[in-house]
Amino acid sequence: MYYDRSRSIKMVGAGALVALFLLGGSYLLYKNFSNPAKDVPDLRYEQIELFKKLLATDPTNVEYLMKIGGLYKALGEYDKAIDYFKRALKEDPNNYAALTELGHAYALKGDFDSAIATLELAKKNFPKNPAAYNKLGGIYESMDKLNKAIDEYRAAIKVAPQYQESYWNIAKNNLKTGDTKGAVDIVNQGIKANPKDPEGHYNLGNVYMGENRFADALGSFKKAVALDPRVSKYHRGEGEADLKLGRTDDAIAAFRRALDADKADAMAAERLGDIFAQAGDYENALKNYTQALNYNGNDKNLQDKYNFAYGKVNAAKKPADGKVRADKSGVDRGGEDIGEEKIPGVKKPKDGDSKWREMGDKYREEKDYDNAVKSYKKAIAQDPMDDYSHYWMGRIHYHNKMDEEAKKEFTEAATLNPQNADAFYRLGTINHMEGRYDTAVRNFSKAVEIQPNFPRAYYSRGLSYYKQNDQGRAIQDLKTSIQQDPQLDKAYFNLGTIYLKNKNFQEALNNFSRDKELRPNNPDTNFKLGETYHEMKSYANAVQFYQKAIEADPSYSQAYFNMGLISSERKQFQESVGYFEKALNVKSEDAPSYYELGKAYEGLGNENKAIESYKQAINKNPSYSAAYLNLGNIYAKNKLTDKAIELFKNATTNDPRSFDAHFNLANAYQDAKTYDDAIEEYKTALAISPTDSRAHFYLGISYRDKGQYDEAAKSFDRSVQLNTALWSGHEELGMIYYRKIQDKKKAIFHFEKVLAMKPDHPEADKIREIINLLRKEP
Repeated sequence: MYYDRSRSIKMVGAGALVALFLLGGSYLLYKNFSNPAKDVPDLRYEQIELFKKLLATDPTNVEYLMKIGGLYKALGEYDKAIDYFKRALKEDPNNYAALTELGHAYALKGDFDSAIATLELAKKNFPKNPAAYNKLGGIYESMDKLNKAIDEYRAAIKVAPQYQESYWNIAKNNLKTGDTKGAVDIVNQGIKANPKDPEGHYNLGNVYMGENRFADALGSFKKAVALDPRVSKYHRGEGEADLKLGRTDDAIAAFRRALDADKADAMAAERLGDIFAQAGDYENALKNYTQALNYNGNDKNLQDKYNFAYGKVNAAKKPADGKVRADKSGVDRGGEDIGEEKIPGVKKPKDGDSKWREMGDKYREEKDYDNAVKSYKKAIAQDPMDDYSHYWMGRIHYHNKMDEEAKKEFTEAATLNPQNADAFYRLGTINHMEGRYDTAVRNFSKAVEIQPNFPRAYYSRGLSYYKQNDQGRAIQDLKTSIQQDPQLDKAYFNLGTIYLKNKNFQEALNNFSRDKELRPNNPDTNFKLGETYHEMKSYANAVQFYQKAIEADPSYSQAYFNMGLISSERKQFQESVGYFEKALNVKSEDAPSYYELGKAYEGLGNENKAIESYKQAINKNPSYSAAYLNLGNIYAKNKLTDKAIELFKNATTNDPRSFDAHFNLANAYQDAKTYDDAIEEYKTALAISPTDSRAHFYLGISYRDKGQYDEAAKSFDRSVQLNTALWSGHEELGMIYYRKIQDKKKAIFHFEKVLAMKPDHPEADKIREIINLLRKEP
């Protein structure tokens, strides 16, 4: 009478979150043809050249020698690094930093004998300084001499108990051996020795991250930031914890704070790129990967990510029909006719006009921008206070999408002429496009302070507020922009977008409809109207506007995709197959379209086609956890358990925080009768979702089948506490207490619960017989 499971492995719906963008092997689509990442300059080489020029003026300057050596070491050019550290030591034989850096460079090169000798010399000359002990410990770890490494770390603590790195190095070894308590204890020992050192709190945050205690980790990283907000890695730690907690917007803000603290923090820039890539915002992903490459150009994985985003951006520039997709939500670069006259705050000098400035204007009006820039530069050389020439140079660079150069010129123009509202506005647009929304808001605010009637500045500031999740101010600014310019169509579009996100469907429809009056054939506006009706489940209206979007732009793959979703929702699977195939005709690399196509084929009962589609989704995006799950589901249903297990394992690898992935893997292990593995995966699933009654129930099944009846009873008991309607949990408990644990009172209690909850139970008569038998026993 044991419960005969007839569970179905949970399918992942259309809205399921895909794992954080890991890229996997997708970059191979581009890798074989070119490596655009190689064209991104590594700014560390520019820094080296700068310090070399400084060194030429002062050849014995140890600081310059150390800077150059450190940069070469970071670039992996260890022989050059060693040479400069030796030169520093020649000038200052007692320079402790030069000794330790030289030892570290030898170690990175693999010359452990020289590294050890150098660091031992550093210890001998500076016995109270802990850095050499720690670097020496790291070398011994590389040589698998763990005991010697720990001895060095402990010696470092003895000579400098306030130095946090020593505690962290021991903690890392504890974590490797699974001794998480030991790791926490040793790091806390360091914090106790020096509670005002933020490094200790940062280290504790990293230990908590290793234990999946992400909320605790975030708290520790915040303490580190509070003690010293100037250190970028503390902000980066916050970002990593926020990501694990599902707080993507907070993570973005934290990674940006890291870059504000240190623009050379390549890891923070890379993580921002990952987030934007996962969201499909490949332009911002590319910008952040570029910044990361500027300071970590030799990282092959980073190069691959850049190349993938680069390919996506280039592919998105022109859809299949050659039309350029309208900017849906970005700031309005505005005023791209750089011969325009009426510009807020820009006035041409009346007196003492420069011949070169006049020539610059002439060339600009003729669209001969190269000669215009040359002329404006000569005007500035003649008059360094010439804000007008700086401004127009900025406009030309801005027009040519040379944003870094434009930013420099607009900054100079605004400094020389603080009333140049347009310079501040354009600085704001560049900062917005770079994802620096705080700075963008400050620039836009300055623009409207100078020029109160400036609708584009209000519009753009509204978008920056929206990116900061300040929806109240975003709405206010967008409304102000419309009041000042009722024809500003994108303001209506973005207001509608905000209202749609907040499920305020009527206001969304009002604003999208007003935008449609101004842009009746704009595909994005029609799509958004369709999307709003789609959210309202007004499917007929949604399809009407999706079709209008396609009429305006036959390459609008997302409109085909969404119509496919509607057809699937209506169980019209043959129709949905057609829409998803049309979406793929336009966008052949789109993994979600293959995934939904697979679901539609499943709806038609065509498992072979479904399998083919899910495999294509995985091929296009090897980190697509949902596709692994649904493909695994088909194999599990057909008793191909080994294949199912392999797919579910891939799902857990790509999305370690997915309850469904771990739960389905546990179910497959249970079917394979590998109970220990099943128990482990059910426990992992419950760590993610502790109140899921099904996971507790099936964990009980695994314990029961393994013969661990006490543990099984605990799991079944928890399942019925969480789900009071789960009669099968009471049935399992009744049988365990009747046959295995032999607790008559509890057995009767649970069997009576079964009969009360499910009076039509097919084994009701047998259950009553057992109850009567138990009551007769003494």
